[in-house]
Amino acid sequence: MVKDRFAKQLWISGGVILGSIAIAAGVLVYLAGEISAEASLITNDRQAIQAKTDAVSTLAELEAAVPLAAQYQEAIAQIIPDQYGLVTFPQWLATLGARYNVTANAVLQGTANAASGGSAGNAQFSFTAEGSPSNLTAFLDSMNEKSAGFLLTLNSFEVVSDGANQKITGQGILFSR
Repeated sequence: MVKDRFAKQLWISGGVILGSIAIAAGVLVYLAGEISAEASLITNDRQAIQAKTDAVSTLAELEAAVPLAAQYQEAIAQIIPDQYGLVTFPQWLATLGARYNVTANAVLQGTANAASGGSAGNAQFSFTAEGSPSNLTAFLDSMNEKSAGFLLTLNSFEVVSDGANQKITGQGILFSR
């Protein structure tokens, strides 16, 4: 009987210990999940706060750069014409060609697109230039200078030579403010 009672108490004690371990493991798993969820919420909140801090920092940098931007705006206004100033491009190109002994003609094609927001206005043009190879090279270099009077890019051009002279036919885009 003492043996039975001892075995019974041993089984009860073992069951209590195992039950306590199971309950403790369950509580630990639950708490770990809760702590992980809280940590995730805290991390997300900190990321949102950091993003807002970065945005405020960027805004402060932009506000500090306003005087510098005004200087650049004045320089751009001097270098790049407005949409209506593009009308003088054919005369400008002919005058530039004459300076290098090159016969140059330009034609604006279609309607100019006005500048909007942060993008520049633009207009398509085609041109022809005829002269000696060295004069045409100097003419094209001058035409593409940064402070040439018009900001432009050449999309394509074709060169035809008759021996002494060359003729260039091309297309490009003029930019306006």
